[in-house]
Amino acid sequence: MKRHSTFWTLFVLVGMVELFSLLPERPREQTASFQAQSSNSRLVQGIIHVHSNFSDGGGTPDEIAEAAKAAGHDFVILTDHNNYDARKKGYERAYGNTDLFVETESSLPVGHTVSFFSLSDKLKNSDRQSIEEASYKQFLKTEETPGLFIAIAHPSNVKNPWSRLDEYADGWEVVNFDSSWQRQLADRPFEFILTAAIYPFNEYLSALRFFEVYNKDFTSWDEMTSRKTGHFAYLAHDTHSKLKLSNHRSLSWPGYLQTFKMAANVLFLKEPRSFDFETRKKQFYQSLKEGRLAIVYQALAPFEGNEWKVVCGEQNFAVGDTVKGFSNCEAQIQTPVTPFKKVVRLVRNGEIIREIVVAKTSSNAVKLPLTRTGVYRVEVLAARHTALRLLLNRLVPYVFYNPIYLQ
Repeated sequence: MKRHSTFWTLFVLVGMVELFSLLPERPREQTASFQAQSSNSRLVQGIIHVHSNFSDGGGTPDEIAEAAKAAGHDFVILTDHNNYDARKKGYERAYGNTDLFVETESSLPVGHTVSFFSLSDKLKNSDRQSIEEASYKQFLKTEETPGLFIAIAHPSNVKNPWSRLDEYADGWEVVNFDSSWQRQLADRPFEFILTAAIYPFNEYLSALRFFEVYNKDFTSWDEMTSRKTGHFAYLAHDTHSKLKLSNHRSLSWPGYLQTFKMAANVLFLKEPRSFDFETRKKQFYQSLKEGRLAIVYQALAPFEGNEWKVVCGEQNFAVGDTVKGFSNCEAQIQTPVTPFKKVVRLVRNGEIIREIVVAKTSSNAVKLPLTRTGVYRVEVLAARHTALRLLLNRLVPYVFYNPIYLQ
């Protein structure tokens, strides 16, 4: 009996070491906005695609805005299904340093789109059907509505996948958290159960096990950008904070604050952030539509200190830019000092052409000559593992940039 007791004691101790060997290196709670923390007034970060109790979400718009503010974000875009009632009720406004904007997730015959319609004079006060019809015509390229732009929502969702991708929308949800956990549950149920079981004890490790990309969606994005410039991609939280258990019972999981702390979209503004709400909204949406953004998994480390640009002589080009008639150009990729080793990938037309390992303590820019035209984007991955490498041992996403186009 004593020998068995010693064995189980050692087993539990080893398990505890493995479970808690990977912890966050910085405070997870943030109270100041990204704008307040950053010295660059042209960088803002926020949440795109989230649901409230005006459709199938578990919280009010006020609660969502407060969660985004607590997570340190500058904005959150509410996208309830087939309605914008939250705006009609006056919820679209500034909540301190955090703006809440209201758009809609439209149900089209071929799938769902996030329809950014509120800057369109033709649609801003329209009914649901008008927005859906305009969104579908825009997708089919049969009629374009000024001020409207649309993004394909959760293209590879287990329950509601897209059925037609011979045409491309303006944007693409290259990462969708709701689809990610559903796909993990459907494809790897044991792994999902283990990830969920870890969560009450080590939220950070559970999140890292959840951080992964779906190559099919990235491949489709690369196909979009290879055909035409300007197809932006972003991370969709698609948070509902409502897991239905039965017709009368539901669980508030995953929560708004929980998911908002995990990752965000960083927008690069052309002009300093405005003090006027409506002007800010136009600034943010312009950057989004033009693909001037990056995805950051901020649970790993903040975005500050990261940069990706193309330098041609004395000219600098940033994400979303098109370089015409380029010569003597190089890619410059900056990463900050982090508690983890980083892997930097330069991708051209969907293919990884360079992969460089950057040490934890290094913050020097990686400089790579560019000799061919193409669509270039950058991925930064983090090398993360637990003590025994049993619960986690892989590269997890850190930063994904939208492309720079060299013609």
